[in-house]
Amino acid sequence: MCWQDKKFTTVDDLLQLLMIPTKPDVPVAYRGQPDISLPLLSSLDRLLARDMRYEYRLAEETAIIVKFCQLAKEFCDDTEKEYLQGPIPQDRIKALPILQHYGAPTRLVDWTCLPLVALYFASICEHDKDGAVWWFDQNAFQHEVGRRWDNYGLKTYPALNGEVNLNDTAFNTDGPKWIAELHCRVSFHRIKVQQGFFTVAGRLGFDHGELIADVFDPRATSGQIRQTENQYGRIVVPALWKQKILDQLRNMNIHSKRLDYPGADKVGQNLTRELESGFPRK
Repeated sequence: MCWQDKKFTTVDDLLQLLMIPTKPDVPVAYRGQPDISLPLLSSLDRLLARDMRYEYRLAEETAIIVKFCQLAKEFCDDTEKEYLQGPIPQDRIKALPILQHYGAPTRLVDWTCLPLVALYFASICEHDKDGAVWWFDQNAFQHEVGRRWDNYGLKTYPALNGEVNLNDTAFNTDGPKWIAELHCRVSFHRIKVQQGFFTVAGRLGFDHGELIADVFDPRATSGQIRQTENQYGRIVVPALWKQKILDQLRNMNIHSKRLDYPGADKVGQNLTRELESGFPRK
């Protein structure tokens, strides 16, 4: 990996950096992961077998979308239903944030505009492992991604205010491995308070971290690493600091209920899954 790690000597130094950004006028995307060793894979890619034939991977994804639209529509409001119409939504890409919001596996990876929210998610679990806050410059990312659309075979549509239609290649067996930002069109409370959005990849099975690094430096994934300062990187969150970080974040009113995150519910669900799987409780 070519993401440059930044380490701190104290919790206060780490918090100070995230509370007072070096470039406050530059929009930055952040993602917190409790285990720094894991790649930035989508929830769907973490579930599908790595050796599965690509057409089968696409078929599994389509089956999930179809089943969600069939079963969830009775629980969704009219705004949500607009994106879930038909056996397969007309715009599958824009429907994916709704599936992601309700916990279905998708090809999306979550990000936030709030650094302390990312720090919360990097610290909330896996207290025996170092976590990380991944970040990248959104302006630089979007500029380079936009410059590449022609090379990817994606065209702009006047009816979409000049946007590209990501569906044009995303569900093809031979589509290019682009990556882009994706914002939810539905005003979910959780996404609003977390100021969340997503990255979406043009192909399944790819590490979003590697795809983002390639946007900033096309040579990065081939081993010829060029230092790209102030555009992307990772902040290391030591395992031993996690509880102290959570305590300090709580004093700043950053906690599961404030972020509309299923805290104790998630613990209960995990215990249920362990019991169903036959694992011993610790």
